[in-house]
This record gives sequence, structure tokens and C-alpha cells, in this order.
Amino acid sequence: MFEYIRSLGRGFSPTGLVVAVLGFFLTRFTVTLAVRDSPVAFVFGGVLPLILGLGLSAFGVALVVGEFERGFVRTVTLWCLAGTGAMFVLVLVTLVGNGSMGPLSAGGSRTYLSNFLIGGGVGGALTGVYAGRSNRQQHELEQQAARLDLVNRILRDRVLNALTVIRGRVELAESRDGVGTADVLSVIDDRSAGVQQVVENMKHITHGGADLSLDAVPVVPCVKSGVDAVRETHPSADYDLQADVPADLRVRANTMLDNLVAHLVENAVVYNDSDSPRVEVAVTDTTDTVTISVSDNGRGLPERQLDLLDRGEIGSYEDRSTGFGLDLVRLLVRSYGGRTAATVTDGGTTITLTLPRVSADGGVATSQSNDVLGLSPRRLSLAVGTSLVAAVVMGVPMQFLSGSVPVIGALYGVQNALVGWLTHGFHSVVFGLVYAALVQTAPDQLSDGLRYYGVALGWSLALWLVAAGLIMPIWLSLVGIEANLPNLSAVSLLAHLLWGASLAALYRYGCRVWSP
Repeated sequence: MFEYIRSLGRGFSPTGLVVAVLGFFLTRFTVTLAVRDSPVAFVFGGVLPLILGLGLSAFGVALVVGEFERGFVRTVTLWCLAGTGAMFVLVLVTLVGNGSMGPLSAGGSRTYLSNFLIGGGVGGALTGVYAGRSNRQQHELEQQAARLDLVNRILRDRVLNALTVIRGRVELAESRDGVGTADVLSVIDDRSAGVQQVVENMKHITHGGADLSLDAVPVVPCVKSGVDAVRETHPSADYDLQADVPADLRVRANTMLDNLVAHLVENAVVYNDSDSPRVEVAVTDTTDTVTISVSDNGRGLPERQLDLLDRGEIGSYEDRSTGFGLDLVRLLVRSYGGRTAATVTDGGTTITLTLPRVSADGGVATSQSNDVLGLSPRRLSLAVGTSLVAAVVMGVPMQFLSGSVPVIGALYGVQNALVGWLTHGFHSVVFGLVYAALVQTAPDQLSDGLRYYGVALGWSLALWLVAAGLIMPIWLSLVGIEANLPNLSAVSLLAHLLWGASLAALYRYGCRVWSP
């Protein structure tokens, strides 16, 4: 359980909560102030900022649970804060310049100020998205340049050296007039195969592992082939292969898989400073994934190589033995739709490759590994859409049986049907995004139905007990509306169960047909 909680912290970006909280509070005060205006003014001064503010808040939650780089989330958050702060300073300077600080205490002036702040926050967030994408593109260009430099280094160090050996052996064969030709040809053949392999690897490095031809590859023969290849060249090490999995287990990969395993096993032997090098290779499977782990008893990977496996950071390394192999491993595993991870302890290093499993009918199972925590853009969009539909499914019987939807708007200072439905939809989106994140991080051992419907049931009951039963009545009491504490009615329970069931059904169907 502790490792599961730690994995959540590594996978999500809590910085996005700053955007969510900022949007929420600005919206809360804007609607409260705008309700005093005329109906037309309320629409433009309250409803439109309400939509923008709640949208900004939901966007902040999406930043937390989405598959975004933490640097991107930080950039968006900083720009959002900067936009809000800049707008506040601009309005303040304008009021001081006009000598109209006094009217700021009036409700209308405060409404305008709040609206401007929401506009600044939204504008800052959009600017942050643009800046974050620009930073990402610049980083990708820098990494591509680093890969090209790495390619040049490898071509010079490996290919040219191999060609030098080949030329020397050819000259030796010519000078001997056929004596010892078999040995010479063996060396030439071996070095030529090495050159061919290096050139093939260069294609993956320069293109970032994209546009590969993938197929259903039997995983156990590939792993055995990789281990046997290293065992033949380094027989002094102790090798332990554990593959208690179905013989026909297949993953989505290509013929490079055995080379990846061989490279990891060879690294575990060559860079092992132990008196008795030992390498343990294990193959395990779940309903959706196959995991290949390579463990050694050496001193552990350096920090920069861990960064390479984790984030793909390629630096201008002085050490010629660093970077190429692990970068190739990460690029290819990502192109397979998998993930790489490394763990260093006092007992050694374990490198894990998690690959999508191919089902018996040839289809690729959806990966739900704990290493894949962030929601993809498609799943974020799917969660938002299904949450809005679930809000209607929940809201209609709730309004018909108890007429309580407008009360939701009272949480924001306005007991109004329009505000009630808008805020109800906002709550559904936020809680729906959290539900999608819970599904994504559910243990692999859960069945498909239990993952979607079980999580939805538990989450719905938690919302009924905590959000609707405790937080909402306390919140209503703070804004001057009497409410029972706890407020655990049968109508509310039914509405929450309907919300959870409809959300689970729609989201599960969408994940299967639209966002695998």
C-alpha cells in the first residue's frame, strides 16, 4: 500500500491544484457579488465568469490527473498566477489613477474586479499552455540534437573501429594466401553483423523510436534468447531466469525485443563490481501487461542513467559508454506502448520493462499498469464528457424528487436553478476526473468489471457520505442556509448511485471503443 501511495505521488502533478483552487475562489466571490445586479447584468457579470472560472478550476484538476509533464504543469500554473496578479495590479493602478478607489467597496466594482481577475487567470493559463508547449518543443529539439551527436559518436567509435578490424583481417588473409582463412572470415562476419546492428539501431535513435512495425511477439523465447546470448559471451556470471508464465504469452513489440533484454543483461554483468556477478531475469504477467525485470547485485546505476530511463534526458556525456544503450531501450519500449522503470537499492539495480499484453485473439490489451498513472488527453476528454452526462442522469431524479439542484448554487452564494445546474455539472466533472484517475491507478489484479464498477460504487458512496452528507451541510450553514448534519437522505443516495453507475458504464464503453 505504501508503494502504491508513493506511485501516485510520482505519477500526478499536485501543482495543478493551485490553478483549481484559484479558479474556485474567484468564481465563488464573483457569483456572490453578481447576484445583486439586474438579470441581464447577472448573465454577463455572473454566469459567464462562472463558466470561465469553473472551467479554469476543472482545468486545474485535469492538470493534476492528466498525462502532463510536471514542468508543463508548473509553467501553466506560474502563468495563471502571473495573469491573475498582473490583472489585479492593472485594475488597481487604473483605479488609483482615476482617483476612484472609494467605489471599489461597492458590489458592482468588486464584481468587475473579480471578473477581470478571472479573465487574467484564464488568459494566463492559456498563455502558459502555449509557453509549456513551446518549452517542450525546444526540449525535444535539444534532445534530438543530443541524439544526433550520440549517433555521430557511436558511428565513429564502433563502426569505424569495426571497419578497421575488418580491413586488417582482410589484409592478413591476403598475406597468408588462404592459411587461417576460416578464422579471419569468422571475425569479419562477426564484425560485419555488429556494424549492421549498429546501423539498425541508429534508425531508432535518430527517429526517437517512432514509426516502427510492431507485431505480436512471443515474450519468453525473446527473453531466453537475450539471456543465452550474454551467457555465451560472459560465462563467468551467475544467471537465473524465472518465467512462470503461459508458453504462448505475447507482447506488442518487434524483433528488437531480444536485443533489448540482452543489452540490459549484459550491462548487469559488465558494469557489476561484485566478486560474483549475479543476474536475475523474471517475466511476470497480469491481465493487461507483461513485465520483464532484470536485477543485478552490483553498485547501481548512476543518477543520470536513472534520469535517462525515467525521462529520456540525454546529456552531452563525456563517458562514451553512457547513454546509447539505455536511450535505445527507453525509445523502443515507449514505441511498443510500454514503460521503463529502475529501482536502485543497497542490493543492486532492477530495471523493469512493462509491455502491453496481446490477447489470444490478437488484440492489444489496455495497459493499466501502476507505472502508467496520468490520464491521456483522450481519456481526459472522455472523462469530462461522460461526467457531464452522468450529471444529468443524477440531477433529473434529484430535482424531480427533492428539488435540491438549485441548492447546489447556494454553495456559491446564489440559490438559482441555472447556477445550480452549472455548478452541479462542474462538481460532476471534477469528481469524474478523480474517478478516471482512480480507475487508471487501480491494481492490475482487479477484473475489468470490478475496476470500473467497483471503483465507481466506492467513490459514489464516499461522495454521498462525505461530500453530500458532511461538507455540503456545513458549507450551507456557513452561507446562512439551514441544513441537517449529517444530510444522508435516501434520495441523495439513489442520485449518487445513479451517477456512479452511469459514469462507469459510459467511461468503460468509451475506453474500449474510443480511448484504448
